[in-house]
Amino acid sequence: MNKLTFILLAVIISLVSGCKSTIVMPVYHDQPVANYGDNISSVKHIEKAIVKGALSLGWKTQIKSDTEVLATLNIRKHELVVLITHDDKTVSIDYQSSVNLKYNGVKIHRQYANWVTNLLRAIDVQNLNG
Repeated sequence: MNKLTFILLAVIISLVSGCKSTIVMPVYHDQPVANYGDNISSVKHIEKAIVKGALSLGWKTQIKSDTEVLATLNIRKHELVVLITHDDKTVSIDYQSSVNLKYNGVKIHRQYANWVTNLLRAIDVQNLNG
């Protein structure tokens, strides 16, 4: 195999196997909220942790009910809207809508998983900080 064929083959393989820009939509239901020791969080305390955690990462929040918070993240040309439902022990994050995240009903931009995972971590931190 000559050098040009090898290079061409390497380019084709890298294009075909390249970075996946979408992933199957992850599910974030009934995620346990971190607690410290025997402290028991109330529904209101978890709501405050959700709002503070979201704001710390640049999300905008709107309280829909005692157990629901709508959160919106705008980054560059992307927008993500999720509904966060919670009780005193768990949090669930459900996709609502998006702009420029390639959502097709099954798959979504891979960054979705990072943003939602970071949001869950921020909620835990705020809950532990009280």
